[in-house]
Amino acid sequence: MSRETAGAFSSEDAEQCDVSDRWGFRRLEYSDAVLEVARLVPAGCVVTYGDVAELLEAGGPRQVGAAMSRGGDDIPWWRVLRAGGLPPRGLAERALEHYLREGTPLRSPVGSPSRSPEPPNRTFSVDLTIARWAPGEIEFESVEDVRAGLRGCPTTNPAGDRNGNVSAK
Repeated sequence: MSRETAGAFSSEDAEQCDVSDRWGFRRLEYSDAVLEVARLVPAGCVVTYGDVAELLEAGGPRQVGAAMSRGGDDIPWWRVLRAGGLPPRGLAERALEHYLREGTPLRSPVGSPSRSPEPPNRTFSVDLTIARWAPGEIEFESVEDVRAGLRGCPTTNPAGDRNGNVSAK
């Protein structure tokens, strides 16, 4: 899920972070970064807690789960799952409503693909082989921006390009 160059953080980057206030850049807390990544996941797609940690190159599944638990209903919480495609604990029925509405590929209890497990109270999982989100180029740039905010370092600013190079006007 990450690029070769993603996540490299040099002393040059650290110097840029020191001047980020002049551009009004706000450092993201870990839980805010997790929620921003969750917002990027499109309808009908999912990621696991571990996927989010990997995209952020920080924390782990438990930290992501803790952040998601504080996110509220305005976050698409149902799109961030436990390993194996299982919905968040205690929220399977609510999540199922979202999965069915969004057309998220599901697996019935016996593991065969199904769009609508029957009945709703039976165990099911999301089919990760079909539904797992892999960010494209544009989405990955958004993930990189979130990752940079987590580090407290802007990737863009009003006066320069993504690397902070100021252009002459």
